[in-house]
Amino acid sequence: MTNYRVREQAHADLVRDLLHARGVVEQQAVAEFLQPDFERDSHDPFLLPDMAAAVDRILSAIKNSELVGVWSDYDCDGVPGGVLLCEFLQSVGARVLHHIPDRHIDGFGLNNKGIELLAERGARLIITVDCGTTDLAQAAFAREKKIDLIITDHHLPLREPEATSPSQKSSGVLGSPVVEASLDRQTLRQTFVQERLPLALAVVNPHRSDSVYPFAELCGAGVAWKLVQAILSKNRPGDFAEGREKWSLDLVGIATLADMVPLVGENRMLASYGLRVLQKTRREGLRALLKLLRINPATLVEEDITFMVAPRINAASRLEKAETAARFLSNTLDAQEGGDIALKLNGINDERKGLVAAAMKHAHRELRARESEGSLPADREVIVIGSVDWRPGILGLVAQKLVEEEHKTVFVWGRGEGSTIKGSCRSWGGAHIVDIMRGAAELFEDFGGHDFAGGFSLGEEKVHQLQARLTQAHRLLNHTSAQEKEMVLDRELELADAPAAHREIQKLAPFGEGNAKPLFLFPNVSIGRARAFGKGSEHLELSLKKDDTEIAGVSFFKTQDSFQKSAQEGTRADIVGHLELNWRGAPRLRVVDVL
Repeated sequence: MTNYRVREQAHADLVRDLLHARGVVEQQAVAEFLQPDFERDSHDPFLLPDMAAAVDRILSAIKNSELVGVWSDYDCDGVPGGVLLCEFLQSVGARVLHHIPDRHIDGFGLNNKGIELLAERGARLIITVDCGTTDLAQAAFAREKKIDLIITDHHLPLREPEATSPSQKSSGVLGSPVVEASLDRQTLRQTFVQERLPLALAVVNPHRSDSVYPFAELCGAGVAWKLVQAILSKNRPGDFAEGREKWSLDLVGIATLADMVPLVGENRMLASYGLRVLQKTRREGLRALLKLLRINPATLVEEDITFMVAPRINAASRLEKAETAARFLSNTLDAQEGGDIALKLNGINDERKGLVAAAMKHAHRELRARESEGSLPADREVIVIGSVDWRPGILGLVAQKLVEEEHKTVFVWGRGEGSTIKGSCRSWGGAHIVDIMRGAAELFEDFGGHDFAGGFSLGEEKVHQLQARLTQAHRLLNHTSAQEKEMVLDRELELADAPAAHREIQKLAPFGEGNAKPLFLFPNVSIGRARAFGKGSEHLELSLKKDDTEIAGVSFFKTQDSFQKSAQEGTRADIVGHLELNWRGAPRLRVVDVL
């Protein structure tokens, strides 16, 4: 259960009050937040570590007509970033080969097979996008092959704790189960003294401990964008007009919105300008997809990217090949090919939705069976669930949906290549997901991730131990029970004030991580009509009324009984929700809860 509390207002003015809640208080900060500016909000790319060395080596490769391999991740950060860098390098005269590893066979990051392939094709320089920071062994292999490696990435470097015992000296890197199992979280936090970086020509990453770059939260494509800026500031070709590179901000914008990095500072500017370019997009694949999805490019908003475009880009690598998504984003397509690839991606995404729906149906059946057997106590905050029939490419989506439904930390597993079990996990606040896995480190072949999302692999024979060990690890962290989770609402609003409030809050857009969409409480509302809609009747539409005002409410993948109070026709209730526009441009509520 979620407890809601309406935040105390600091200002009568809605926009100023919302900014105050986000820590934007001073007059100058308010002005800068409301008006992102390209020049003001762009920091000097040469403040990033190793940027000068990276630029010099790339310019040398262009001058000498060397083949450059661009190695990007397969998700909706790496693919747009890889396309961005390839298109730019080709436009300034480079010979470029774009390599994207296979999500299911190769996994994340660099691998020796791909490096060998690029070496055989004649590449003597590889530039990564959105990966490579932790690939120490693979960087060493590239060096053996006499390939220069430039890493552009935003993932955290490996960190080596200070050795305080012989056993700790024998292992080395954060991520190693031997070290991590022997140190509690507080000890780890106090003993980070050394990063272990790959032996590469350059590691351009704002999260390096020696970085002086003012903004560390760029996504992978954002770091690739800074490389583009640095190259042009050092050597802009005479036929490359000033400002021409800004047409690539559509790709940076897609990646920034899709990768859930904080939409503040430079990211807020990149997302804002990216949306402006997307509204005028010249990319035939994107134009065709927006038409297919009935999205008007001129009024495109961040949610169109995060909920409609990004899932279709990601679906390519989840079920087929990421190269399809890269081709889709290319600026060289004609209208016919753009339309064909848009249709293909939409079809892959439909297949993905079907697989996720089937897995969710299986998960719901399994969880309800556990509850009836008493094997899933209501206060257990960790759910472990999976099937050998579930494809690794959908596990993260299933985990996220279960977290949102069950309000518990979730570990979902399926079978990868051979007998290896692959998994994805999401945390329901409080406990950081890698900390939980660290407590059961002896079970895993490998694991990693961010604070609230991660992945793992292990032998099939150990799957049955996961529930008990992860539950124990979670309890040892002594985090507040999920049953006591509190959500703070921005303000109480009357239904009649919704249209004016929506116009006001758009001044704070784009919304996302670090700039959450305002969440309001609408008191004492009548539910006039409730109906299911969608191909599988999986969504809910409500008619919400109060006095002389009637507004539609919508909640995706929810039923009338999904809320704390059943959304039955004729019921009066408090509605928790976000303000948005429907496809006709009329205001509606995205219903989060009914109280």
